[in-house]
Amino acid sequence: MPLSNYQKFCYRIFGDIAKDSVTNKLKRNLEKAHINIRPEAYLATAWMNTIVTIVVVSIMLVFLVVFIIPLSNIDFLSSISSSGESFNSVIVLWTMILISFGLGFLVYFFHFLIPSSKAKSRGKKIDSHLPYALNFISAMSAAGVAPHEIFISLSKQTIYGEVREEALNISKDVSLLGLDIVSALKKSIETTPSERFKEFLQGAIVTIASGGALKSYFMAKADQYMRENRQKQKMFLENLSIMAESYVTAAVAGPLLIMIVLPLLMMIQGSTSQIIILYVFVAIVLPLIHLGFAFGIKSMTPEV
Repeated sequence: MPLSNYQKFCYRIFGDIAKDSVTNKLKRNLEKAHINIRPEAYLATAWMNTIVTIVVVSIMLVFLVVFIIPLSNIDFLSSISSSGESFNSVIVLWTMILISFGLGFLVYFFHFLIPSSKAKSRGKKIDSHLPYALNFISAMSAAGVAPHEIFISLSKQTIYGEVREEALNISKDVSLLGLDIVSALKKSIETTPSERFKEFLQGAIVTIASGGALKSYFMAKADQYMRENRQKQKMFLENLSIMAESYVTAAVAGPLLIMIVLPLLMMIQGSTSQIIILYVFVAIVLPLIHLGFAFGIKSMTPEV
């Protein structure tokens, strides 16, 4: 994948230093995430984005403190401390430095988080499609198709999602690089983010090397993963029923009780001092409860 003009600029500035700073973990995560960029170019871009963030945020803070706040008639410096102007200036300066470098650190941190997060996401997608892809593989094997031809054919089936991408890499190694099927499978084991797919490929290599029957192996693994997939779906349904009961209690009955009790207390006491609590609960707490359940269910839902 060709670098963008910005990435080329970052690589020209930091490329030589980045080559010595690239870790094996970053290389593996980029490969597993299918982020097609050289690790040193990615690291150089991360450094440049961090520096740009620090500089831009610093300029914005200086502009805010020097121009915007004085024009708004807010005595910002004196509100921080009453110990003198110089002390106020030191506090403001250190606050600006902490904010600028803190945001820069977050940008740098997210650059390293993205490959590992994307790799984990790919691994989950591979696991979800693998049982169905193995049915295809076992059917092709039962028809007497050679192993490398099976993966070439699988690489053309878009319905199998990320499994198709893994098969595409194997087919490229065999067809374009001239590797034998065992070497191509070993290479795929090193780059796949899915432990289940890795286990499947390791078993295929052992079966091929020992002269075993691939047809029996593929059919056995397809049956195993389908059973595991059904068990996973069953566990999800059980957990979903628990979540539904918790939702009724925490997001329906509980809030209703609070929204009834608070107005009654205000009527009994003849005071509206608790109305702020009711506003905060309705406007902030209640939506957060529903969002929490929504994200929780989304995170636990298996992909099919």
